[in-house]
Amino acid sequence: MDDNLPGRLADAPVRLCIEAGQPVRYRLWLAGEVRISGDESAARQGLAGDWYGHPLGLRCSGADNVRRCDLTVDGEAAWSAELALPR
Repeated sequence: MDDNLPGRLADAPVRLCIEAGQPVRYRLWLAGEVRISGDESAARQGLAGDWYGHPLGLRCSGADNVRRCDLTVDGEAAWSAELALPR
């Protein structure tokens, strides 16, 4: 999923990839660099990263082959997406 962040981080390109496998892995790119990476169990608890001193958080949940992922920046909701797991 490719998108741009809204609000004060407007136009910062964001990309979230889900890699199928055991375990499923998540990678979030922000402004062209991987900022958050981890497996599914960690993503359900919440993954953390950093973007130029701004704390990032990514939490993903779901069932079957659909995941909803929510990104926070500085503790505030910044972006969300629903993605289907690759088969």
